[in-house]
Amino acid sequence: MTNQTPTQSPDVSGLAGFVMGGRLARIRNQSILFGPSQQALFALNDMGADIWRCLEDGLSPEAIASEIASRGINGHQAVEYVDAAIRQWERLGLIRLSPAWFATSSLDHVSQVVAVPGAHVRIVYPGAHAFPAASVFRHLEIGGAVADVVLELVEHGQRIHLFRDRRWILSCSPDELAVVVKGQLLTEVLERSTYELAVHSAALLQDDRILLLCGSPGAGKTTLALGLVRAGFGFAGDDVTLLDSLGHGVGIPFAPAVKAGAWPILAEYYPELDAVPVCRRPDRRRIRYLAPKEFVSPSPRKVGWIVLLRRRAGASAELVTVDPVDALRGLLNGSFSLGGELTGTAFDLLTEIIRSADVFCLTYSRLPDAIALLQKACR
Repeated sequence: MTNQTPTQSPDVSGLAGFVMGGRLARIRNQSILFGPSQQALFALNDMGADIWRCLEDGLSPEAIASEIASRGINGHQAVEYVDAAIRQWERLGLIRLSPAWFATSSLDHVSQVVAVPGAHVRIVYPGAHAFPAASVFRHLEIGGAVADVVLELVEHGQRIHLFRDRRWILSCSPDELAVVVKGQLLTEVLERSTYELAVHSAALLQDDRILLLCGSPGAGKTTLALGLVRAGFGFAGDDVTLLDSLGHGVGIPFAPAVKAGAWPILAEYYPELDAVPVCRRPDRRRIRYLAPKEFVSPSPRKVGWIVLLRRRAGASAELVTVDPVDALRGLLNGSFSLGGELTGTAFDLLTEIIRSADVFCLTYSRLPDAIALLQKACR
């Protein structure tokens, strides 16, 4: 990871620097903004419509606030109106920063190059917001490598804008930065790495074979995976497992995102969790990224076990064999192949994995009970 300070560039702060991603119309005294990318409509009041038109005309936010203040509105309130409108439109993806903003920054920044399946990615953070985001990917850092892709994060007001090779992708709040970068890195993996099928599952290693934990959101994949790591399993990945043409699996070794509800459960296994910085997802839910020390090398391994998770309050722990149809349904839920469609080849791959692996359904409530059952099953 490196700290860098770019060369001072000519001041272009008088430019608005926005690319407009919506269309404004006036229908029967109502201003309506259309967002093509979302296929959504937004009603604007008169001031909002005026701010939008001024941005379309290339006025800076400061000039727009001055124009509003000239109509008799308090200057401080005018600035707040413009700032709030821009933040909302940035959040909705209706406006985005122009690459011209790269030339305006003279602030220091932090850079790291990380290795993910299929690519080396350089991530450039604004210095004031590099941490804790950069630390989430520190275990993936490599030195001396040429980057295939550059992700640049540009601060503007209270938003951070993500550019990929100078092309705007999205904006987020500073505390969402780690989540947004992780999402973009996953996109790079799925678009650039070689695989036949990607399965939404946690992946662990036991006796040189992969254990896949599959389940809907809230089933406890991350919590159970981290509990199994403490019980001696190797950690291969938390979100997505890539399967090659032989049916061998490779986990994507991102640090697991532990939701707030699981913090007390995992405190017994990971006392250090309380000291890990809190990040937020775009839905504003709190998470902590906990990188286990037991990462395994990202080489393809045979899938030995598939476990479909059903967590139910007060349920007795039970591990039962699953018939082939239910096993396929469980794996197909959240699976996708290169190109976006589940091909016949990918389906054949799934059926072959189910023939050779042990497939179970795990119903549980308490984490220790689930760990004990899987330790016994995966011998």
